Amino acid sequence: MNATVHWRVVSCPRDPEEVYAALFARSAKSFWLDGAATERSRFSFMGDASGPLAESLTYDLGRRVTVIEDAAGRREDAGPFLPLLEARWAERRTPSVDLPFDFQGGYVGVLGYELKGECDGDVVYLPDEPAAAVVFADRFLAFDHHAGEVFAVELGDAPSGWLDAVQARLLEVPALEPPAPAPRTLLASSRHDREAYCERITRCLAHIADGESYELCLTNTLTLQSDEPSLSIYRRLRRATSAPYGALLRFGSLEVMSGSPEKFLTLNAEGAVESRPIKGTRPRGEDPRADADLREELATSDKDRAENLMIVDLLRNDLGRVCETGSVQVPELFAVESYRTVHHLVSVIRGQLRPELGAIDLLRATFPGGSMTGAPKKRAMELLEALEDGPRGIYSGALGTFSVTGAMDLSIVIRTLVRTGDRITLGTGGAIVAMSDPGAEWEETRVKARALLQALGAA
Repeated sequence: MNATVHWRVVSCPRDPEEVYAALFARSAKSFWLDGAATERSRFSFMGDASGPLAESLTYDLGRRVTVIEDAAGRREDAGPFLPLLEARWAERRTPSVDLPFDFQGGYVGVLGYELKGECDGDVVYLPDEPAAAVVFADRFLAFDHHAGEVFAVELGDAPSGWLDAVQARLLEVPALEPPAPAPRTLLASSRHDREAYCERITRCLAHIADGESYELCLTNTLTLQSDEPSLSIYRRLRRATSAPYGALLRFGSLEVMSGSPEKFLTLNAEGAVESRPIKGTRPRGEDPRADADLREELATSDKDRAENLMIVDLLRNDLGRVCETGSVQVPELFAVESYRTVHHLVSVIRGQLRPELGAIDLLRATFPGGSMTGAPKKRAMELLEALEDGPRGIYSGALGTFSVTGAMDLSIVIRTLVRTGDRITLGTGGAIVAMSDPGAEWEETRVKARALLQALGAA
């Protein structure tokens, strides 16, 4: 694809939520990568699959087939997903232009946890939804929340009339009323109830005592039914979570509403890599003193620091497989970050990708994120398959962008609602180490799920 990045700063009197609702919410395939809710995330991106170069890739793991839809129609490609994404992404490589963000058009979407079968894991369960889904965005809007600017960006041989058209539409975006309260109380069912989940924690502790693992990131799945529009749910969710890596994605029947606080991987066009794993969580306190006490408790907890350090070591090892020798560093260890409903213990690992390797090589070496598996990684995944009794699906995978410049930016899919039709699932879990208490671990999963259930009006 011989294309050029064209762009202009446009006037936009409305905020991203109102713009998405007016311009993209009715598209069958659309995306909103939402960084507006926190100062930690500078940019938001939104668009759909309506441009002349747009396409979608949807991977059916059961049939090992990717459905490709573009202007030429619909067809299928047999075989694994990552090589196909790698090849099509390479065909669309485009020189970067002078913009303040690395995403300058490209693929946007999700990679589900079971895609680990193309990395270091095995496929034991088939997910109920696609194992991966991305759209190629050749037209999109970028919101710079620090500078207060909005960019209209398109890929093509020459600027089309879209830049003019979208500018005119932005000036006519109507205001939105505040989101309505959750309409009713729904009941969420759990794959494992408290007794069953705590029993699995006890089995995790036995595996750790036997030397099978140092840490096991055990998860659970909640399921409920709702016919409320996803945009309405997401509008409440983004207010409840204040997450730096929020997202609302629609890929036909698959919809994803994410309030993730965790960065998985960032790769810029110069090959610099960063990961920001989270391990360690406390709820926010009811008053400033209680909140400060909970924050200090997290910062000084031997158990939480041990959990975090194990994942830091795992990621250092993963990045060491593909980064230049000596480049992998840990500039931040055990930092506490506070969000609207929780405090988190976060570390930062950085490296420099070897020049002969690309983003998909990096992904194969690190996916799924170690903060969602445990250590040692491969054995942890094997043990967890036997404990969790089903697929994780999109949960625990990755969500974000694959830019035509070669850059990649992915969050971990946590604090996320995944929808197919009226069925909504959300995953929750925590890291089990030798010091873990089953009852306390169960309560931590409830803390992590609370904001999502409140956004749904669910118990």
